[in-house]
Amino acid sequence: MVNLFIANLDWEITSEDLKTTFSAFGPVTYAHVVYEKDTKRSKGFGYIEMEDTDHAINAINALNGMDINGRKLDVKIASPKGNRPAKKAEVEKKPFEKKPFNKR
Repeated sequence: MVNLFIANLDWEITSEDLKTTFSAFGPVTYAHVVYEKDTKRSKGFGYIEMEDTDHAINAINALNGMDINGRKLDVKIASPKGNRPAKKAEVEKKPFEKKPFNKR
């Protein structure tokens, strides 16, 4: 199984749309567009799970950078949560250093 991450999706694209698109390259076992809890609006990204690595690579090569409704898709192999770089908010901040006040 290969998990793909698809970013920069048009807000109107559904999980079924993703499944249909990626099925052209091989069997899709899972397709999911991520939505905000409160508004139920798409967050603009989703995930696909394909059975075969060759099919997934063919889908990446064909769809990555494709323009859909004015947005270029970003399609890549999904990385496990633990292997992703930390977000800016998660990076440890240095404590505030008090600088001496210079009177003129």
